Amino acid sequence: MWLLYEILLFIGLLLYLPKAVLRKRLPHRGWMMRLGRYPASVRQRLDGRRSIWIHAVSVGEVIAAQPLIRRLREDAHDRPLVLSTMTPTGFDVASKLMGANGTAIFVPLDFRMMVERALAVIQPRLLILVESELWPNLIRLTHARHLPVIVVNGRVSARAFQRYLRVRRWLAEILEAVDLFLMQTEQDADRIIRMGAPAARVSVAGSLKWDASIISRPAPAELSSVAHQLMLHDDELLVVAGSTHRGEEAQVLDAFEAIRAQLGRARLVLAPRHLERIAEVEALIQSRGLRAQRISALQSSGQPWEVALVDTLGQLPLYYGLATVVFVGGSLIPHGGQNPLEPAGLGKAVVFGPSMENFADIVQQLLTHQACYQLRQPSDLTATLKGLLANPEEARLMGARAQALVERLSGTTQKTLQALHAFLS
Repeated sequence: MWLLYEILLFIGLLLYLPKAVLRKRLPHRGWMMRLGRYPASVRQRLDGRRSIWIHAVSVGEVIAAQPLIRRLREDAHDRPLVLSTMTPTGFDVASKLMGANGTAIFVPLDFRMMVERALAVIQPRLLILVESELWPNLIRLTHARHLPVIVVNGRVSARAFQRYLRVRRWLAEILEAVDLFLMQTEQDADRIIRMGAPAARVSVAGSLKWDASIISRPAPAELSSVAHQLMLHDDELLVVAGSTHRGEEAQVLDAFEAIRAQLGRARLVLAPRHLERIAEVEALIQSRGLRAQRISALQSSGQPWEVALVDTLGQLPLYYGLATVVFVGGSLIPHGGQNPLEPAGLGKAVVFGPSMENFADIVQQLLTHQACYQLRQPSDLTATLKGLLANPEEARLMGARAQALVERLSGTTQKTLQALHAFLS
């Protein structure tokens, strides 16, 4: 079965390569690390010490893990922290987060030889997997070295659950090698148990994303500086559309043009989820006759703009903090949505589309407390944004309810640390 797994993994890699080349994801600096070959700088930083290895697949998971990583730095004493990711953008965010106090790497491809190379370099004392990163060889080879494997912020989507059930008999062997599952919700806990995880090792700790939304809050001085950079005026309405995907920008721009026609002074900050799409989105904006400026060029150009295009990483909370209303992307198309907690934690009125399956529990909490607005259908976007912008008091109250809810439901980091202490001693 393990040979078949590696054959299928190899076939999947071959099928992915043309797509990666087409999207200009090859070559990139991470591929040698993905083969388990790490530069001398990584070895020097680790200096032969036993590390705590945290794996988070991409940007969203890295941000979610941020409060836990900060606390582990305080509690781990002289143990080095290693944070691995799978995507170039995830690696950039991880590198910024770790700075001089840790090591960011690309996770090896899940072939036995490559995982063993990585384990030899990283020499983990503990492996922490964030959310749903259940890579079979990484788990079983770490376990074979008698090292603890912990899943934190665990999540199993409905779509992934159905796929996992098809290989439950084989998957149960992998899940047996995990020492502890700290799941986000009761439903996630039930699903992982039905997939084969030992029930005695599964508990519900909540979502780290509630905590992450608090620590990502920008300071007032930062917001003031960014408002100056954007040349914003106090009487302007600002719509921020965060983490949008292909197929959503056109609908956001339709809504924005209708808002400007009715309400006058309004501007839009648009942040595509994938930075390689910046030129594509910029062309779409310009084709409508709207004045577009990339954020990175705004300060030097000083040109007036109607749509600012976010082409930098890690600054979205700053723009959320200035928003009148926020639209969260990945939700107008069948993608499953992006994290709504960053703007909610900043006390903003948050709007998203019908597809939010990836954050179902969080969305339910927000809806129950009237702390967000979910569209019944994508075509409702224009009317909903107009309504909130025309009724600032309604938007303010919605944002206040959202911020209060975030603060009330935070605390997962502490629960997670308490569970990890037994494995860190």
